[in-house]
Amino acid sequence: MDTIFDVLSILISLAFLGILGLISGVLLPGLFLAVVAPWLDWILPARRKDGARRPSERTT
Repeated sequence: MDTIFDVLSILISLAFLGILGLISGVLLPGLFLAVVAPWLDWILPARRKDGARRPSERTT
């Protein structure tokens, strides 16, 4: 009976640590990226305002 409780406590601990890993590995960097994204677009815009393409984007 003790081994069942030991295994159950290990599974609960692993589930909790998995949730913490998900939060620290995926969600928090995503929040920081959402805050930094406007500045990144200001420094290195994806497109020019006049609609012209960069030389590396041209297809010939």
